[in-house]
Amino acid sequence: SGCYDSYDDNNPDSFYSVYAECFECIYNGEKDGFLSEGNIDLNDMFNAHLSEVSFGNSKSKWEDVSAFYSSWEAFSSCLSFAWVDIYHLNDIREAPSRRIRRLMEDDNRKKRKAAKKERVEEICALVRFVKKRDPRVKAQREKQLRDQAKKEAKGKKDAEERKKNREIAKQEWRIQQELALAEQEATDLDAGRIRLADLDSDDDYDYGGKGKGRKKKKGKRRGKNNKRNDFDSEDIDEVDAPVDVTDTSAAEVENDDTDALEVDEEGNDSTPISDDVDVDDSGSNQPDNDVDEDNDVEYDSMSSEEESESEEEPDSWRCECCRKDFKSASQFENHTKSKKHKEKWKQYEKKLQKEAKKKAVEDLMDEIA
Repeated sequence: SGCYDSYDDNNPDSFYSVYAECFECIYNGEKDGFLSEGNIDLNDMFNAHLSEVSFGNSKSKWEDVSAFYSSWEAFSSCLSFAWVDIYHLNDIREAPSRRIRRLMEDDNRKKRKAAKKERVEEICALVRFVKKRDPRVKAQREKQLRDQAKKEAKGKKDAEERKKNREIAKQEWRIQQELALAEQEATDLDAGRIRLADLDSDDDYDYGGKGKGRKKKKGKRRGKNNKRNDFDSEDIDEVDAPVDVTDTSAAEVENDDTDALEVDEEGNDSTPISDDVDVDDSGSNQPDNDVDEDNDVEYDSMSSEEESESEEEPDSWRCECCRKDFKSASQFENHTKSKKHKEKWKQYEKKLQKEAKKKAVEDLMDEIA
């Protein structure tokens, strides 16, 4: 630090002038040594790029300063360091054997490597020393710290603002949800009142449960005892019409029976009319069973028609062995033809046979017991 007086660019002993000359001397020494070793083309010198960067002054841009320190921090000497050899070329040639010659060469190589390493460490230490005291680097470091502090402060402020906005948005959302909930409750309450009013009315619509809005299937199967009691009014009139005729004829038959009995009491030889004979409108005798049979035929025909109307296709077709339901007969038929169903059916048959054998054995054991 005592080799320079100030940081003034006009002073020849300033920081920038002294170290600019120092680094230039180092590069010239590398170049002269490279040429003295018999090399001609400077482009073959791997640290030739050091000539393209300059140390600069206090007004140099940071990009140029950064490029200078980046190049010199990666310094590597191009010299061979042959002057540190222990054994010279004549000594190696006069070696008694090949093995000794190789040992000499190895010792010289180690010496050169150590000298080069020491040289590179000295130059890198000089670069670190100058960089640490360079006011341009200090100014850039302070600027980076200020920028970093501003960035952190801005990030912290933005985070607080985002947090505040989230809280405000959350509060607004909560208020909106409360209002929407209150409005929905009021709407549901009004809808409930309307539904209650509708349920109190005389309409037959189903407002709840599984049958909501669904019509009952036409022709639903009825019980055996109710088959003949569920006819329409028109059908009942048609069935009752012949019954009236038979009732009148039966009344006439009763009158004839009474007349026959009176004649018998007077001493006539005529016999009474049989109970199994009916009289029609023209006075002819007919059996009562004919009318009953006609009525039964009409009832049976109407009940069979009602049953045929009530019988509908099932809602689904089930395959027990595969435990699957199908919505149409064609799907079920295609399923039964599939390979997977046939395999399942074989397993299902084996299972049924096994269960049948097991049940037969149990029944036999029960009989023995």
